[in-house]
Amino acid sequence: MRFFLSTLCLSCAFLVACAAGESSSIPANRPAVTASMEDFRSLEGDGWVGNLSYLNYGSEERSTIPVKLRITILSDQAMQQAIQYPGEEQYNSKQKVLISRDGTHIDGDALTAREKKPDGTLVLTTEGTGLDDNRSARIQMVYMISETKFSVQKNVRFPESDAYFNRNEYSFSR
Repeated sequence: MRFFLSTLCLSCAFLVACAAGESSSIPANRPAVTASMEDFRSLEGDGWVGNLSYLNYGSEERSTIPVKLRITILSDQAMQQAIQYPGEEQYNSKQKVLISRDGTHIDGDALTAREKKPDGTLVLTTEGTGLDDNRSARIQMVYMISETKFSVQKNVRFPESDAYFNRNEYSFSR
């Protein structure tokens, strides 16, 4: 009898484990949102000019300054953005943008939306957690990509709020 019960328990445990394995491998109702470096390839090169518009927390007013951009595709998962601030060269910077191997994350944040606008502009949206104004926040990044225009919006939502607000936006054209 003991053998029967232990075999029955092991069989039940095996069936439960198999069922759990099957249910976790069943795709969700909607496929994962993905991106690849091909989505950014048309941006490669220099000649991008535009503006950075940002919310100044000290005055609660928006400020706008001129910027230039050069994008270099480094690999299938990485590109480099070299940003120049004319007249304020001490703030010039280079940063890498990384896409996860499975294409579901950009810079570690989950890709939550992918939309192709009627004019051909690709809109990619990510969401994650981070800091803004030295406070924990949800961060939403919106990338708008076309042959002649490129923008990146950083939207922030603090825990006490239900809505995102725009912290800054880089807008370029060439």
